[in-house]
Amino acid sequence: MSEIKFIPKKMLLLLIIYFIVIDVVSILSVDKVFSNSLFDYIVNLRWGGSAGMMPIILGVLPVLAILFPLLIDKMEMDMYVLRIENKRKLFYNHLIFAIMASAFFTLFMVLSGIIASFIATGNVHNLWGTKDGMVYFLLDNKDYFSIYLPHVTSMKVWLYIISSRFLAILCITLFIILLKSFLKKNIYVFFVSWIFLGIDGFFSNQFTLFLGRASITLETWISPSDQLFNLVYFMLGIVIFYYICIKLYDKKEFFD
Repeated sequence: MSEIKFIPKKMLLLLIIYFIVIDVVSILSVDKVFSNSLFDYIVNLRWGGSAGMMPIILGVLPVLAILFPLLIDKMEMDMYVLRIENKRKLFYNHLIFAIMASAFFTLFMVLSGIIASFIATGNVHNLWGTKDGMVYFLLDNKDYFSIYLPHVTSMKVWLYIISSRFLAILCITLFIILLKSFLKKNIYVFFVSWIFLGIDGFFSNQFTLFLGRASITLETWISPSDQLFNLVYFMLGIVIFYYICIKLYDKKEFFD
């Protein structure tokens, strides 16, 4: 995490505080009447939660869109590039930091949801597989509840939440690094990333090409094939962005 030294401490602190505020607001937006178990406060099936779409779109995306262009500017100054010598090594440094940042945001969202569940309900139990949980409450036809039971076990829910959040955030980060490779002004990187990723995420109930794939609804849990498709979709995006970035960095000139 040596890359952090290139970021002004006050700006880093402000960005972290901003993200925490967005995460807390998303948790507070959870419907308290019907939210009585752990995952209701992490990925609420109505709206909100510590790892819902709000923290990703309004929290993670703008933070990364500010943080990474600034980091890249600082790290790709002439003297630092001279010390690195290898252009790919410079990109790999960005990639390692991107992975660490993705892990940090994912872990923070998960832990904050666990804490919120304990504060709000006094427990961290998964009730989605019971008739006291939100899954059962949201079903118009209760006869379908048995279909959900095998798919909302704690292990399966945890696995999809953690993997989908980590891959989505890493995909966002690589997209921002890619944008920064050919957009010099950081303000352009910020707004282009918002246009392509933020709008797509907000309108995930329509046809989505990117961040909307991270949306989790009631229907998500009865379709393992959709879950797998979403994960593979993000992994494919990561591979494509990685490959393009490698090619761009091989040709990149750091001295004007």
